Amino acid sequence: MKKGKLLATLLCSASMVMGSLVPTVPAMADAMKVVTLGADLSDEQKNTMLKYFKVDSSQAQIIYVTNQDERDHLSSYVPLEQIGTRTVSCAYVKPTTSGGIKVRTANLNWVTCNMIASSLSTSGVTNCEVVAACPFEVSGTGALTGIQMAYETASGQKLDETKKKLATEEMVVTGNLADSVGKNDATTVINQAKMQVIADNVQNADEIYNIVNNIAIQNNVSLSSDELNTITALLQEIVQQNYDIQEMKQTLESIQKNLDKTMNN
Repeated sequence: MKKGKLLATLLCSASMVMGSLVPTVPAMADAMKVVTLGADLSDEQKNTMLKYFKVDSSQAQIIYVTNQDERDHLSSYVPLEQIGTRTVSCAYVKPTTSGGIKVRTANLNWVTCNMIASSLSTSGVTNCEVVAACPFEVSGTGALTGIQMAYETASGQKLDETKKKLATEEMVVTGNLADSVGKNDATTVINQAKMQVIADNVQNADEIYNIVNNIAIQNNVSLSSDELNTITALLQEIVQQNYDIQEMKQTLESIQKNLDKTMNN
């Protein structure tokens, strides 16, 4: 890959989906901005990412995400061999006061912007602008680690540890499901089921199982009993955290609009 070249970025916002070839992150209004850089990138690669994010140390706080950080966040859900020994994913984060969660990604081939946005909502984030990227193509499994760290630094708000773990688990469950049914279908099933379970405060495992199964059928997605059980267990943990569906609604509905547009094109 030529130096500094990034793949197309995909914007998942409250009102639109936009796919375009862009060299840098669009300028955003003044706010506390934080950039995380994978600690194992070379100095040249780190500079490439800072140029991509259109910031330097005078414009944003820069923190470095280590492989140990990734292992601390992911090892309960992802095999160590999948995490690897190098951390290279980067993130640009700016908390906002409205608009839901908006995510762009570049060079992440396993984790999508919809998956990140949904998982961030589970972390307890309500409004935020995020760019998750790497100077070369990677799976993106470690992206959420840096984003959560950056959000806490930028907002001065410590996210609930249980919700952070559930967010990571959600991303992994969605990613694993995507391997068998596709990214859009996997995200659709989990996103719609999460909205319904939280909105109706469904605590019973059998009821959650039926909700997930019905949503899968409605979307022509074939799930195995193991997949249904895994999603049910995740959602049962999520609903116990007493989320406010009104705070999540804008982001989760936006994700579904994004998915519908993608699948109808």
